[in-house]
This record gives sequence, C-alpha cells and structure tokens, in this order.
Amino acid sequence: MDQLLQRLARPLAALILLVPLALSACGVTRDSSNNMNAKSYGQDGYMGISNSNPRIPNRNGSFLNYGLDGEFVERKLKEVGGFEKYNLKFRGPNLYVTLTPAPGVDEVQLRETVFTVLSSNMPRYTVHVKTAR
Repeated sequence: MDQLLQRLARPLAALILLVPLALSACGVTRDSSNNMNAKSYGQDGYMGISNSNPRIPNRNGSFLNYGLDGEFVERKLKEVGGFEKYNLKFRGPNLYVTLTPAPGVDEVQLRETVFTVLSSNMPRYTVHVKTAR
C-alpha cells in the first residue's frame, strides 16, 4: 500500500500544481501597458438570450422588443402619410398593418407603398398590409 501511495504522490502533486496554473490563463488579455484584464463576452444568442444583434429574433422565434420595432414602424408610416389612422399587430415573424386611408387617397397605391417601405426596412418580418374604411 505504501508503494502505491508513493507512486501516485508525485503525479498527484504535479496535477494539483498544474491545474490552477492552467486555469489562470483562461479568459485573460493583456493591453498595451501589459496589464491583465478579464475578458468579457456578451450573450451570444444561446438559451434565448442575445445582445449581439438586438433586432433579430432569437432561436425560440421570439423578438427582443416589439415596442421599439413598433415605434420604428410608426416613424416609417408617418414618412409615407396618406392615412387617417393605423393599427399594428406583431405575431411572431409577421407584422400586420391596417390603414384607414385619408379621403381622396388611392388605397391600392397606399398599400403598395407602405408594403414596400416596411418590407425593405424590416426584412425579418413578413409584412401584411390592408386598408379599411
């Protein structure tokens, strides 16, 4: 038994000394002044979390902020104009827009213009535009 302990003592001691040394080199960078700084990685989209591309759906199909996307759609709609009121609905990757055209505005042209503007500015959504009086 003593011989077995003696044979294992050296490799075990070496392992105990080398593991902390090896782990201390992980996740460290040196800047120009040769100081060591911990390296931080952003959340990369795994487990439904993403800050690297905040306007792109995560792996679960949910979006990070419909509120900001809605505000962006509203700004684009105001740039187009030609309607009295509008309604927005987000359902997963779909954006539904219902417009009430202003008097004298061509409904077909308004739908096509809004569809083109929103589709080109928000490619991650499938845009659906309709008009209602």
